[in-house]
Amino acid sequence: MSRKTGESAISSQFVIYRRSTGADAETVFSLTGDSVRRLAPDPYPPEVVATWMTGRTPEDYRPDCAAGKVWIAEADGVTLGFALGEPGEVKRLFVRADHAGRGLGQSLMERALADARAAGDRLIRIEATLNAVAFYRRWGFAEVGRGVFPGREGLPPIAVVLLEARF
Repeated sequence: MSRKTGESAISSQFVIYRRSTGADAETVFSLTGDSVRRLAPDPYPPEVVATWMTGRTPEDYRPDCAAGKVWIAEADGVTLGFALGEPGEVKRLFVRADHAGRGLGQSLMERALADARAAGDRLIRIEATLNAVAFYRRWGFAEVGRGVFPGREGLPPIAVVLLEARF
């Protein structure tokens, strides 16, 4: 994979990339949960995967979706993935499990990185799930620390790897 915009493994004539609307919050929420259940069981233990979405609702995603901050990848009206980049950070990137490894992540990452760098930021950070670290390393990100997702008091912790890259 390169840091430059290029062709994805899925033909661009079939996949449409667009900015989100508030109506996408439910789909983004559902896709996140489905992706976690199907892609995160290795390396996360079952109790982490089972409680990953506990306490979250579509309303948690609605402000970013309504503001058009989220990139949506879809084909034939079906959402296949999404990404969110904010100044200095790629905050979210999820792809439907049945479409993983087909180039959607690359195309979404290109868009999220462009948003993360839009304000001139050269240092980009990511809190990556353990199963996504290899993907981000291919983009030049390096580990700078470890942590856990906040806001999970009383629930099993979700371990993350803190990554950075200069562009």
